[in-house]
Amino acid sequence: MDEIIVSIATKSDKPQLLEFFKHYSNPEILESRIDCYLSHNSTILAKDGGKIVGTLQWHIKEDPSCGIVEFEEFHVLESHRGKGIGSALLEKGIQSVKDTFSELGIEPRRIFAFVGTQHDAARRVFEKSGFEQISEVGNLLSDSEIDLIYCLEI
Repeated sequence: MDEIIVSIATKSDKPQLLEFFKHYSNPEILESRIDCYLSHNSTILAKDGGKIVGTLQWHIKEDPSCGIVEFEEFHVLESHRGKGIGSALLEKGIQSVKDTFSELGIEPRRIFAFVGTQHDAARRVFEKSGFEQISEVGNLLSDSEIDLIYCLEI
């Protein structure tokens, strides 16, 4: 394993992102979504030897002056779990949010994330990074899994 590099994605990462998220059923929607995230500098990548091994995407919810962000697509390849990559992605994501809001002259307030109850490792990483579970929302994203809402007060 090479050194893991965690950074903000660029347009040159698009082919790898398309491959990384190939499990999406509609490729046109996937490509549009990736383009949107890349244009707003809100995709954080972990790379091992230039290959994407983890992702975190985020976006500002509603009116930016509300200071609310949602983290999505938080994923580390199974082969790379347990090595601090998830924590590094969250740390870089949180810093990216703070930097973006600073450029806008707005104070960020909260970061939210939906995490399924079956994703024990993700829940532990969020909690280790200061996120707290604030609600259970039932089968929101999947009929087979209960979703939890986590929140970080910034």
